[in-house]
Amino acid sequence: MGLFDNMVGGILSNMLSKAGTDGAGSLLETVLNGPMGQMLPGLLNSAFAKTPFGSLDGVLEQLQQAGLSDAVASWVSTGPNAPVNAEQITAALGADRLAEVATTLGLSADQLPDLLAQHLPTIIDRLSPEGVLDVPGR
Repeated sequence: MGLFDNMVGGILSNMLSKAGTDGAGSLLETVLNGPMGQMLPGLLNSAFAKTPFGSLDGVLEQLQQAGLSDAVASWVSTGPNAPVNAEQITAALGADRLAEVATTLGLSADQLPDLLAQHLPTIIDRLSPEGVLDVPGR
């Protein structure tokens, strides 16, 4: 992992730990609407590139194959986002793989499934305003 990845991962981890689980939603909303909002999808894509998923697209494909096709489709579409929970994320992506991604992002392995369940729908929704996923840097 490069110095930039370490720095951004550390900043993200620090912000999330200070916000706590309940404050992470408003923190993510602030990040997505601010200057870092442009970097977050690329950071996630980079983190997933270092796993068997290969990218954020690979994560979505794995979620679809694991039975969450309707949820993923709702995130990419222009309608409301269907919710998922941490157990579904863990079952679909695997605890070991999630631990790898958490390490890459500088987060705890226990924190990541909840954060993904809470915020991945919003992130994907923001990356697909016209119903087509557009991940920066791919």
